[in-house]
Amino acid sequence: MKKLAIIIPAYKPRFLQETLDSIAKQNNHEFTVYIGDDASPYPLETIVDRYKNKFDIIYHRFEQNMGKKDLPGHWERCILLSAEELIWFFSDDDLMPFDGVARIIQASQKHSEGKYIFRFPLEVVDEYGKLKYKNPPFKNDLTSGYEFLLDKLSGKISSAACEYVFSRTVWEQTGGFIKFPLAWCTDDATWAKFAEFTGGIISLPGNPVSWRNAEGENISNSTHFNKEKIRATILFMEWIGINYHSHLHERKFKKAIKRYIYKFLQHSLKNDFSLHDLLLLCNALRKLTLNVSLLVLVHHVGKKIKRQLTRNK
Repeated sequence: MKKLAIIIPAYKPRFLQETLDSIAKQNNHEFTVYIGDDASPYPLETIVDRYKNKFDIIYHRFEQNMGKKDLPGHWERCILLSAEELIWFFSDDDLMPFDGVARIIQASQKHSEGKYIFRFPLEVVDEYGKLKYKNPPFKNDLTSGYEFLLDKLSGKISSAACEYVFSRTVWEQTGGFIKFPLAWCTDDATWAKFAEFTGGIISLPGNPVSWRNAEGENISNSTHFNKEKIRATILFMEWIGINYHSHLHERKFKKAIKRYIYKFLQHSLKNDFSLHDLLLLCNALRKLTLNVSLLVLVHHVGKKIKRQLTRNK
C-alpha cells in the first residue's frame, strides 16, 4: 500500500484533466488517487481512464448524489474509499506543484507519531490559470488553531482544502469534518480543530498549491445559495463561541470577527441579504461580542437605507 491517498470528490469535468495532469507530473509517485464521482451527469470516468497507466488511480461512482444535501458527508465517504496513512484532500479543479507529494512524504518521516496536519502555501488562480492572489509566506513552522483562525478571520490569508494534508489518525480520532450547510466554513473550522488536536499546523514551505476560483464554478461566486451561506456562517460563529470562548475578550479577535463578517456580507453575499437575515446573523454575533454585533447591525442597516433612498430619487 502506498503511503498517501489523494482524495478527489468529483462532479465537474471542466478542469478535471488539468488537475490529473498536475498529479501525473509528480516527481514522487508514492500515492494512490481516489476519484469519488458524486453521481455526476458528466462522463468523468472517460477522463479518469486516460491516467490509469500513468499512476495508481481508483474511480468509484456513487449512485446517489450526496453533495447537494450533505457535502461534508460526500467528502467523508470518499475518504472511506481509501486506507492510506496520509490524506490529501483535493478538488476536481485544483493544481498541485510537481514536488508536492515528495514534500509530504519527507515531512511525514520527520513526524513519526502519526498525529499531524501539514499545510502548503496557497495561490488562487482563475479559470485560465492566471494568478489572482497569493498568500503571504508562512510566519512560523507551526501554527496553532487559534493563530490560523485569527489569520483567516482577519483576512490576512485565504484558505482552501487543497492546502492541507492530514493523517488518518487525526481524521478518525477527532470525528472528521465539522458539518455546516454547503460545507461553507466547514474546512476552516475543521483545520482549526485538527490543529488543536495535533498541537499545530506544520508548514510545508516551497511551491504553492493552486486553488481555482472560476466564475460560475464556485458557490463563493454565486448569490443563489445566500440563505445557506448565512445559516452556515451563523453555525460557524456559534462554533467559535464554544471552542474559543477564552479569546472572545481579546481586542484583536473581536476586530478579526468584525472584519470577517463585513467581508462576508459585502463579497460572499454581494450585499444581497434581507433585514431578517442580518438580524439573525447579528443575534449570533451578540453571543460572542455585543459591541461587534451592534457595529455590524448599525453599519449595514445604514447602508441599506442609503441604497433605498438612492433608488427612490
